[in-house]
Parts: sequence; C-alpha cells; structure tokens
Amino acid sequence: MDGWWQDCFSYFYVFICFYFTCALSKDTVIEYHEDTKPCTVFENTRVAKAEGGLINCSWYSHNACCKRTEVTSVFSSNSLPLYMASQDCHNHINYMMCYFCSPDQFHWYKEGKVHVCEKFCQSVYTSCKDAFYNGTRLGEAYRNGTAFCETQNFKVVNSKYCFKYDPTVFDVASYIQHSDLLLCFLVISGLFTRIVMHIS
Repeated sequence: MDGWWQDCFSYFYVFICFYFTCALSKDTVIEYHEDTKPCTVFENTRVAKAEGGLINCSWYSHNACCKRTEVTSVFSSNSLPLYMASQDCHNHINYMMCYFCSPDQFHWYKEGKVHVCEKFCQSVYTSCKDAFYNGTRLGEAYRNGTAFCETQNFKVVNSKYCFKYDPTVFDVASYIQHSDLLLCFLVISGLFTRIVMHIS
C-alpha cells in the first residue's frame, strides 16, 4: 500500500508540474531581440528585458520595453470600440497598439512619434475599412491608410526603419497555445490512465 501511495504522489507531482506549464504557455516567446537597445518611447530611461503577463502583446514577453501594468492600462483606456470588424482588422489594431512594447523602437520612435511604415497603414485601412467606429464606417471617415495613421498621431514614412506589421505573431501564438493544450491533455490523460491501471 505504501508503494501505491508513493506512486500516486509521484503522478500528482508530475500533474501539477504539467498544469503550471500549460497555464503559463500563453506567454510563450514568439520573437527574440537583443536587450541592450534603449527604449526611446520612455526617453531612454530603460532597456528591453523579459516581462511576463503582457496580455494582448505577449509576443514581446521575452524582451519588452513595456511593463505589464502599462499594457493593461493602454488596452483598458484606449481600445477602439470597432463594430463588425474582422479578426484581421482586430489583429492589425492590436499590433499597432503594442508599439510601445517593441524592443526595436529605437529604430522608429523619433521626435515623440512612431514612424510607421506606409504599407502597414494601408494594410490596416484595407483590413478595417468596413468596420464601424462611433457609427461611421472607417472607409468613409478616412480616405486611405495614411490619413488613418496620421489621425492616430503616427508619422507615415517609407523607410528601412519604420514600424512594420508582423501578422505571424498571431498565427504562431494560436498554434503554440493549441499545441501546448493538446500536449497537456495527452500527458494528464496518460497519468490518470496509469493510476487507474495501477489500482485495478
């Protein structure tokens, strides 16, 4: 009997370890950067470093200029209430709002403004022009992507160093999250199967 309880304790310990691994998988690292570059949005008072719990900007968790509380504050107070927006539109806006977390901001945050790529702005406009904001369709409120970005106080440029959109962060994050959940389910199921077989 003592050996049986030891086995159960071992299974339970492994279960707990896998549970916390699964619970933390939402902050899985997507991209990597050097952490020696200044965070110009914050007037060079900090450098990028690992920061967990960046809900909505989790792809920067490994190396971020922002802090968790700052992301929470920005998304709770400045989120655009878009209606009838596609997932692609939401992703574009989400990514744009996370600019202050990027460890590469020293390239494109200058003179108090985000220097955003014209192609990014046009992509936002194309994805969101059929969405509504305050009862008005974005495609009617703005004539193009440049007009939309300039209204958000961004400087639209064509340059090697401008804030670019990376749609893969959403695809990879979704894939990793589902893969981790499946792995956790299989491992936990295997543990319980072994316990049941041992009892039998």
